[in-house]
Amino acid sequence: MPLPNFLIIGAAKSGTTSMHMYLGQHPDVYFPDYKEPNYFALAGESLPKPGPVSPEVMQSLIYSRSITDEKKYESIFENVATERAVGEASVRYLYFDKAPERISRKIPDVKMIAILRDPVSRLYSHYCMNMQYQLEPLDLMDALEMEEVRREAGWGWDWHYTGVGRYSEQLKRYYGQFDQSQIKVFLHDDFVSDPLGTYQEACRFLEIDDNFEPDMSKRGKVTSRPRNLAVDRFIHWPNPIREKLTDIVPARPMRRVFNRIDDWNKRPIPKLDPELKKVIGERFKDELKELGEVLDRPIPWSY
Repeated sequence: MPLPNFLIIGAAKSGTTSMHMYLGQHPDVYFPDYKEPNYFALAGESLPKPGPVSPEVMQSLIYSRSITDEKKYESIFENVATERAVGEASVRYLYFDKAPERISRKIPDVKMIAILRDPVSRLYSHYCMNMQYQLEPLDLMDALEMEEVRREAGWGWDWHYTGVGRYSEQLKRYYGQFDQSQIKVFLHDDFVSDPLGTYQEACRFLEIDDNFEPDMSKRGKVTSRPRNLAVDRFIHWPNPIREKLTDIVPARPMRRVFNRIDDWNKRPIPKLDPELKKVIGERFKDELKELGEVLDRPIPWSY
């Protein structure tokens, strides 16, 4: 049974979906049908974790594609044909402390790609995503103040806004398990300013042809806010009416209709106030210094 020989490990809200989309077009790359199986982060665990909504909603919105069983994880690669680079993308891997050892035991020679984003912008995008799916009842600063309380109560990664952005300690865990040559770290800034060049560098890292140019006209996930909360819940949350419709209306036409409604219901998120960004940035000043030392390169973020 084939297993992945590369992983996109994070960080969340840093361009991993776009990288997944671009690499997924390459004829020498195999990805499973969906992103985020999360196996090495959640193997053997019971889901879902505590949170602000019902377990049913948590399962539907957060854990529906997560795989905790080894055989099921292996099965998502059963259709590999002649592709040289076999991979999957799960952004929890960079943050979850058990993931590096689990990966090392299962696929010790794997290559890994990490994309790191300015941690305040990453945090705000993460928070807005939770607001988008109505998984965050608090204002931003209140949510940050409650982060440690929520963590101690068992709330999952999805509300660890500050913790997910502490990249240096996360990379150190990986460097303790793997040779650094197995891990390619990109900065989100470089990916935004030169997406093709960054993609080509990823291809060379994976030892596949870097002359193949993917369609880069679309980006990955773009965080938004719903215009109407009830409409958003109808589309995304578990809903018996919608489930009954699936028995009546063919899946594809219904999906197209729901996608159009969902697109109509989205509006851009407000920009983070510059003064508030500075306040939040104080939480990461030591982290940025340490990250520069870990990566041995200048870090272009400042607050």
